[in-house]
Amino acid sequence: MARLITIALRLLIWCLLSADVSTTNVAIGLAVAQALPQARTTRHLPLSELMRLLGASLRAIPVAYAEAVRLLLFGRRMQGRLEPMPVTARGSALLTFLEVFRITLTPLTIALGVERGGRAYRVHRLAPPDPAEPATPPDPTP
Repeated sequence: MARLITIALRLLIWCLLSADVSTTNVAIGLAVAQALPQARTTRHLPLSELMRLLGASLRAIPVAYAEAVRLLLFGRRMQGRLEPMPVTARGSALLTFLEVFRITLTPLTIALGVERGGRAYRVHRLAPPDPAEPATPPDPTP
């Protein structure tokens, strides 16, 4: 079951990166997905956690489109912030990948790493400026 999910995720990423779902491209992607080495896990993969993270990743797709529109409309006014985001997936490389994939899929966020102790990801997020914060003057250097 885990091998099938891994191949399906690799094929999905292949199709997203190539932006082509033709029969030939899907066949090439399937061959590449099967040819890449599989992770050897001796630990049981919790199916409920896997399904939760797969659902969160799928729900992130429409959010990514909405954020892309926001970025196009209000991009110049966005400010970057570093925020901690709690780590919820533990014990499996696939679960960690799905969680980081969900964070990084949206155009306004990117996972930069894990904070000390491994309890939270460091996430860079673009957001509209906080009205309580004073506006920073523009950089005078050309």
